[in-house]
Amino acid sequence: MSKPTAGVQLRICRLCAATSVLVSCVILAWTGVPTQVSAESGTTDNTNESDKNLLTFAVMGDVPYTPQEYALLERQIAEIPKNAEFVFHVGDIKHGVPPCTEDIYQRVATVLAASKNPLFIIPGDNEWNDCKKPDEAWKYWSKHFQKFDKRWPHMFPVQRQQERNENFSFRHRKVLFIGFNLVGGRVHDVEEWATRQNQNVDWLHRQLDDSSTKVDRVVILAHAFPNSHNRGIFREGLISQLKAYGKPVLYLQGDGHVWKKDRPFKEAQNILRILVDQGGVASPLLVTISADDTEPFIFDRRRRTSE
Repeated sequence: MSKPTAGVQLRICRLCAATSVLVSCVILAWTGVPTQVSAESGTTDNTNESDKNLLTFAVMGDVPYTPQEYALLERQIAEIPKNAEFVFHVGDIKHGVPPCTEDIYQRVATVLAASKNPLFIIPGDNEWNDCKKPDEAWKYWSKHFQKFDKRWPHMFPVQRQQERNENFSFRHRKVLFIGFNLVGGRVHDVEEWATRQNQNVDWLHRQLDDSSTKVDRVVILAHAFPNSHNRGIFREGLISQLKAYGKPVLYLQGDGHVWKKDRPFKEAQNILRILVDQGGVASPLLVTISADDTEPFIFDRRRRTSE
């Protein structure tokens, strides 16, 4: 068979790049050696080692808290930089006081759904755990935010925990993203609290067991910090498993409202923690993941002069 012309090759490449990740595409190069397109991320399996930056995404949290912050959130969503492939909201879509009425969840969901890029969200305590009727609040959250990313026709291979559908994961460009339901606030049900933490530990174990040899970075997303007081079950599981993983890990959280960058786990110094600014006073954080092991995570707080 004769080799395709350069123009034909280009059209084939573009066609392959646009196809579903469920379909494997083979591009005939001039050398006659086929190059596989990954069915997982829609990108070629062979990573260009000269490209230090693997991917960029945006993170926000703890917003909106006030009526004025709805308009602010709309602007923030509209101004997400184009190079951000997706967005994470790490929980708290309302202030930590009543009411917890359904119209609040619906309104925030409408604002977030205006994002140009896929948006993933995990629960915070203000919209669930701290409500007077947490069971009712959880129904509202599940109705309006469960599988929120499916509103976009993206090609990320998202997996969800069967026991807790709000827990998600996906691999993209040798980076594993894992989202957890880990909130702060009061312990309204001791049994539920412990069960959820154990399920989180199991979810982490299953994802690392399946992906640890296939990824060079791990990003953990949770609303709260795994303290030793009432989140100790998850803390112990997190530290032991990620220490064994050994490669760079980024723990992204909300809840504290004030920027913090540290390595809080003495036993696992490969874990870098970022507490994002409260969304009402700061722009969404832009995170770039690099292939450079000396600086695997790069942060742009996009600060305005008034911040």
